Amino acid sequence: MRLTKRCSAACLLILAGCVAQPDRYAPPMQRKAILGPEKSHLKHFIAMNDPYAEEHFIRDVRPLEAGYYRWTGQKPTLQFVLSSTRDLKFKADFSISSETFRQTGPFHIEYYVNGRLLEKVLYDSPGEKRYEKPVPAEWLVKGGDTVVAIELEKVYVAEADKVQLGVTLVRAGFQD
Repeated sequence: MRLTKRCSAACLLILAGCVAQPDRYAPPMQRKAILGPEKSHLKHFIAMNDPYAEEHFIRDVRPLEAGYYRWTGQKPTLQFVLSSTRDLKFKADFSISSETFRQTGPFHIEYYVNGRLLEKVLYDSPGEKRYEKPVPAEWLVKGGDTVVAIELEKVYVAEADKVQLGVTLVRAGFQD
């Protein structure tokens, strides 16, 4: 009986391997994925009072003040998405407060794009400033994140709460 059951089981296994193979078909035509609405609000240039400005901040940018500017810390870092990398300039509009300048005196700011030093600039007076410098296309990322770090040599440190205040940033990004 045992032998019969084993033979029956073996026969079934052998017969199961004798099934007709399905016809072969070509792989389906490749199509572009249907994308939903754009979820990222990252732009090439951003005003600090833009509703999506905070999505651009990686570090050291404080909450919105007075409706159009934000205080920075010592190393504000922002990210941008560029649709092109040719003939672009990095631009930043900011102010150096006369109150903070009394403590810091003149200081340098270093501008970095994707980890590369773009320029080191000495600021020897308070007031409104505009920084503008062409950026080599090979430093930039088309369609991905382009990261800008702005390193201040000195910042104001509030005595009461030790908060560090750098400059008041109005807008920054890439334009031709």
